[in-house]
Order: sequence, then C-alpha cells, then structure tokens
Amino acid sequence: MSKATFVRACDVLNLALPKGSPPLSDSEIVAVCAKCGDIALSSCYLTLKRETVYTCVTCGKPLVILALPNADETPWMEGAYRYNQFVIWHPGELRFRGIVRAPRVADEAAKKPAPPVT
Repeated sequence: MSKATFVRACDVLNLALPKGSPPLSDSEIVAVCAKCGDIALSSCYLTLKRETVYTCVTCGKPLVILALPNADETPWMEGAYRYNQFVIWHPGELRFRGIVRAPRVADEAAKKPAPPVT
C-alpha cells in the first residue's frame, strides 16, 4: 500500500525563495481574505483531494488552491499561475519573507470583446 502525500503551499512557494534559503512553513505565509483580512495559512482548514485547498476558518472562502497542471496544458483556472510543476491560485495577496505575490489578473488584451449592443 502506498503512502498518500499532498502538496502544501510552503512546498510550492519554497521555489520562489533564493537558493540556500531555509525552508518556508505555512505559518510564515499570510493570505489576504477579502472579508477577514490577513490569515496565516497554518490556521486555515485544509481540503486534500485532487487539489490542496486552504479555506478561511471564519468565512469559509478559499484562500489558496494548489494542484498539478492539466496534462494537456489547457488552462486550469482563470487567474492561476505555475510555479515549476505546480499550479497555484489565490484571490488576494500572499506574503512571505518580504515577498508579496499579488493575485494574477487576466490580461486586458486577452479578454474577449463585449458583444455589440442591439
């Protein structure tokens, strides 16, 4: 029987740190919840299925979702981006060790034009 493993935000965001940095922990990562403010990821509810989902314990909104990208490279979720072999999505800022990662906003040029008004 194989031992099940899951990916945590600190595992993915360690890839953003300079080489030789000490490992990051979820307690050092703060996500901004639109309703509740700054939330340390170590205090969030975790849902571990195909994705790892960090959910605000106060309002129940997802703060961070981590997953493996789709095998065919089709877009995974609007606003998601890749860190190495992982996909990460967050609606608010992520802050850790002086790094601020703003949520990704779709390119204005990539948006479809509005249909004509008739």
